[in-house]
Amino acid sequence: MDRLQVTDLHVEFGGVRAVDGLSFSVREGEILCLLGPNGAGKSTTLDLICGKTQPTGGSIHLDGVEISHMLEFRRARRGVGRKFQVPSVYKDLTVDENLSIARSKRPGIWSALTRFALTDSRETEQILDLVDLGAKRSELAGNLSHGETQWLEIAMLIAQDSKLILMDEPTAGMTIQETERTAEIFRSLSANHSLIVVEHDMSFVRSVADRIIVMNRGAMLAEGSIEEIEANEDVKTAYLGH
Repeated sequence: MDRLQVTDLHVEFGGVRAVDGLSFSVREGEILCLLGPNGAGKSTTLDLICGKTQPTGGSIHLDGVEISHMLEFRRARRGVGRKFQVPSVYKDLTVDENLSIARSKRPGIWSALTRFALTDSRETEQILDLVDLGAKRSELAGNLSHGETQWLEIAMLIAQDSKLILMDEPTAGMTIQETERTAEIFRSLSANHSLIVVEHDMSFVRSVADRIIVMNRGAMLAEGSIEEIEANEDVKTAYLGH
């Protein structure tokens, strides 16, 4: 079953189409990687799906419901989670407290923290174990390594019950070991979540991608498995200028 359906999506900035007639779907439990040269429209596509940018035309359906023009926070409540290149966590709060804020259904940090004792500790423990932070529940987020900070933000998206998680260069700045562990986390996530990942690290893409879409100038250039993409002459031309 399709979690996400994107149909003829496009957006214009100053008369230039940054995304041009893009159509694709994402199945439940699938990891889809978006590749392409700089300026291909990959991050803009994520912006359109999460609601940061409103489309000029086309449609976006999540679990059969059109979300094309919903506000960003309403899409988040329906299950669209977005992780940006720069982690966004509360550095002066503990790992546990960050998760508490993510899980809170009420707005505001104070209301989330005062209700923390009422949250399901077992579920929190499962989420933190999934992202290798079980031993750092009481650690201030500001003391975490770069990779651990990225994992905490992923944990916060899980805590928000995000059905579809959008990742923009999640392994940027990570060590080799952190990148390998992130691949393991992603594969675990796909059991209950669908993921769209923009990434330049091809070894990481090989280890996690169920399917790949290559974009160029805002449009789809190619779609398929890693083997099909690597053998595609149009992709070689776009990347290498043959």
